[in-house]
Amino acid sequence: MAARAFARVAPSRAKIAFYAIVVVAAYLTWRLIDVQIRQGPMLAARALDQRAETVDLFAKRGSIFDRDGAVLVRSLPSESVYAVPTNIVDPHATALALAPILRLKASALEDAFRDRSQFRWLARKISHSIADRVRALNIVGIYTKPEETGVRFAPSGHLASTMLGFVGLDEDGLDGLEYSFNSYLRGTPGKMRIEADQFGRAIPFGDTTIVERAQAGRSLGLTLDSYLQFETERSLAATVKKFHARSGTAIIMNPATGAILAMANVPDFDPMHFAASSADSWRDRAVTDAYEPGSTFKLITAAAALESGRIGADARFAAHDALRIGGRTITNALDGMMAGNNGSESIEDIIAYSHNVGAAEIGLATGPHQMYRTMRNFGFGDLTQIELPGENPGIVPPVSDWSGSSLATMSFGQGISTTPLAMVRAYAAIANGGILLRPRIVHALYDRKGNVLYRYPTEVERRVISKHTAATLQRYLRAVVARGTGRGSADVAGYTTAGKTGTAQVVQNGRYEPGAYIASFIGYIPATAPKFVILVKVDEPRGSIYGSEVAAPVFSYLAKIAMLHAGDMPAGPLSRLVRPARTAK
Repeated sequence: MAARAFARVAPSRAKIAFYAIVVVAAYLTWRLIDVQIRQGPMLAARALDQRAETVDLFAKRGSIFDRDGAVLVRSLPSESVYAVPTNIVDPHATALALAPILRLKASALEDAFRDRSQFRWLARKISHSIADRVRALNIVGIYTKPEETGVRFAPSGHLASTMLGFVGLDEDGLDGLEYSFNSYLRGTPGKMRIEADQFGRAIPFGDTTIVERAQAGRSLGLTLDSYLQFETERSLAATVKKFHARSGTAIIMNPATGAILAMANVPDFDPMHFAASSADSWRDRAVTDAYEPGSTFKLITAAAALESGRIGADARFAAHDALRIGGRTITNALDGMMAGNNGSESIEDIIAYSHNVGAAEIGLATGPHQMYRTMRNFGFGDLTQIELPGENPGIVPPVSDWSGSSLATMSFGQGISTTPLAMVRAYAAIANGGILLRPRIVHALYDRKGNVLYRYPTEVERRVISKHTAATLQRYLRAVVARGTGRGSADVAGYTTAGKTGTAQVVQNGRYEPGAYIASFIGYIPATAPKFVILVKVDEPRGSIYGSEVAAPVFSYLAKIAMLHAGDMPAGPLSRLVRPARTAK
């Protein structure tokens, strides 16, 4: 009986179940078609948007080369290392393994790993080789990520660092030439769309699309000679160390073109790790630090006198040890030797023996307006417009602001201020026959393929003195080395040199600092048809304060190696050439 009832009911239930299944299947089929076909592209795009990330593509920053095409600084692709502390099993062991590779303290890393956060940067912008060492550890929770910008690499370390400057993490120039030419050196980043996880890591086999290609930056060619720069930095650093000086600056310039062949500063820094050095070591003192030039300025006084037409080259002045003027007493420096020529001395004697009183008498005879015009004509008080940031124009007060003693003191380099670069430019004008040139550190601009876009020409600013006056001043400068304060310390065996010693007081907060001096020497080689003008300035030396003892030997050494480097052999056996810098260790 039950079997017959089941036989009657089962088919109807089965039909209901069957139709229900058909309806559900049809609905699912319709939904599948709707989702996969009709809405498929839209939903796929929305899903991709949720996991897609647009990242910048590395745009290689342009390189900087020396005059011979050697790389001074360039950019390399970089990576960064980060941690997911919650995934790290053994924070202590992980810290000990990573610390020597990343050059970080193990204790600091361990503290970061115990933070139990989801993300923590460990090292930014490291080289591929270091990143490979991190990956080789294969530690869960430690990952690497390509950076959108590169790491700036200076193959020569500290070489010319104060001139080159440095860049930040985003490869924007922050100082030096990196800052001045940032828009030119910096490339244009591209854009790439990738599929990434929550930490920004690319999903393996995910979709990658180049949205915009990166454009590399352009490059600079400098006038800098790397060999001369290295020797200048080495000898200057040795002298600063020997005399326990606060700082030092040295410049080598071509007087025919205005090209800077070397520009050194002590202290300096490593541009790849600039944050580890003080801001004081970043300064390019050759252009930023104005100082009272002291006796090296006496040549400008002599130029003003000769150009005035009222004072002849062989004019003589009474030889005094002191001069009272405007409430001040002017005396000769202790290292100034007396000319001792029947109570009078020529302009050449005053320059050769560096007599302050004599220089003051020349200035007084010349007059304030002629003196001021000559100083301004030589460019003092103006920027040289070299391609470096932070240049200081110095101070040349107008005649209306002068006191009763200003003319006399300015005549031997007190009461005005200027930079080492402006001083070397002025001496270059004397050396080349009276033409003031714009100093240059950049000689060419290159495109992204290395082709020359622009080559800087020699830029003449104006004639500042006549050829006759320049020749007379050259004679005076030769006398300094031949028989004056530079004798024995500024000459070079086998060559002829000319120049001027300087010993100036340091001005602090508008007052002269007791016992603080600046020792300097500016000169050129050879004495006829000069090829190199060289300035050496040492701030606050101890043990000796005189330019003849502190700075002139450095000049002598740099003059010698510059001539040999240029292929100009001395007029005698090489064995006669003494290396003055040996004494500066």
